[in-house]
Amino acid sequence: MRYDVAIIGAGTNGLAAAATLARAGFSVAVFERAEHVGGRCATREFHPGFRASPFCDEIAPIPAVIFRALDLARHGAIFMPAGGQFETDLAGDRFQAEICKRIAVHSAYVLKIAKQPRTRDWIGRTVASAPLHKESWSGLSLSDVLEEALPDENSRARALAATLEGRAADPHRGGSALHLLAPRAGSGMTMGGLVTFAGALHASAHAAGAAFSLGLEVSDVQLAKRRATGLRLADGTEIEARAVISTLDLKRTFLAMFAWKELSEAVASRTSVFRHAAATARLLLALDAPPDLPEGPISVSSCSAAQAHAAWRIGTVPDPLPMTLRWVSAADPRLAPVGKAVLTVTLGAIPYQLFDGAWTNEKRIALRERALAQIETALPGLSAQVLAAELIVPPDIEEALGVTQGDLDGGEIAPDQMFAQRGFAQCDAARTPIDGLYLGGRSAPAGPLGSCIAGVVAAHAVMCDLVGGRLR
Repeated sequence: MRYDVAIIGAGTNGLAAAATLARAGFSVAVFERAEHVGGRCATREFHPGFRASPFCDEIAPIPAVIFRALDLARHGAIFMPAGGQFETDLAGDRFQAEICKRIAVHSAYVLKIAKQPRTRDWIGRTVASAPLHKESWSGLSLSDVLEEALPDENSRARALAATLEGRAADPHRGGSALHLLAPRAGSGMTMGGLVTFAGALHASAHAAGAAFSLGLEVSDVQLAKRRATGLRLADGTEIEARAVISTLDLKRTFLAMFAWKELSEAVASRTSVFRHAAATARLLLALDAPPDLPEGPISVSSCSAAQAHAAWRIGTVPDPLPMTLRWVSAADPRLAPVGKAVLTVTLGAIPYQLFDGAWTNEKRIALRERALAQIETALPGLSAQVLAAELIVPPDIEEALGVTQGDLDGGEIAPDQMFAQRGFAQCDAARTPIDGLYLGGRSAPAGPLGSCIAGVVAAHAVMCDLVGGRLR
């Protein structure tokens, strides 16, 4: 089988890339190891009659231009506002607008250079486009930026909790303000859970002509003369392609898809030093009755972000736990039986590897009981309503989604791992040092900026190179 483009991974970025390329008339195939599409945009039954999205309740916002271009509303993607951390006063509105503006500027720049052909110098080395304009927040701390933008202490606390939800970072450290430009939430909730959004992306790509292979893992990327020429699947099937887009993270792309001897010293070095910062755990609760809670997110923790980060760095679980509660079935009653409720709990600063070893069943039970006890202290009587509780820790996320260490950001958010420094500094947009191979996931330069952006950027880079005759 031969395609113009083969895409590894059917998460939101892979689906967006497939839809973009197929709509432009290219033959595209998407290869996903799971039996279903969507990646983290999943919704499943965790207790009879109770459903929830196991990895997140919301995703980062998808740019309106991408939403319209892929005709997602017609395919059933309808988002409901879930309440924002800055919706408090005029200062909060202005600050939210400033964040959106900065994200839009970076997104537009990456897309612009993706549409420009890659150039080389007189001895054949790749020459990157002009570097991205300097981002002033790269040297500022999150706490300083919030203090300047939000005069109200409660607003700052709420914004800090929302920005670092499910993460581990010291808000007083220079460069931590970049977390504001790497949102994990803000899109709102979709009726039926996030699986509805994944279904809309899948329908858009399928309607445009994209092909899908589900339930079979890609074992490696094939090379010929140091150029990506296709894929080999776990059953030995070989797929020829003029270009390959990987939506896996940087380490998975190069350490799992290639033999070490196939990588140049520069690629191997960059991949080996790329850092991950997994810190998210989730607790799904089936309740016998609706809780006495508002519908928006609620932060329940007296632990400072700096203290939580310090505990996470040494492999211990912070005390108390940074956590955010959401009564998700209030916004979407179909997630729970009539008269019942689903509550999700997002825990932050939870290490992938504990100082005393891996996550055992006993450690999982201890964390679950600690979380329930902390919730009971803040909301007396709620624990008596719990019918079932399912805990998901970083190794579970790694196993389910195939993301290194369960890191949902695709790499630590830090000045030396953002924007042009996130992928390969000598390359443009989604391009890599291996001709014909493109990064279209969270580890790509556009990855942290929003949903589907990295996939669309990768698709445009591929189209530019195919049309320009660089890939035959």
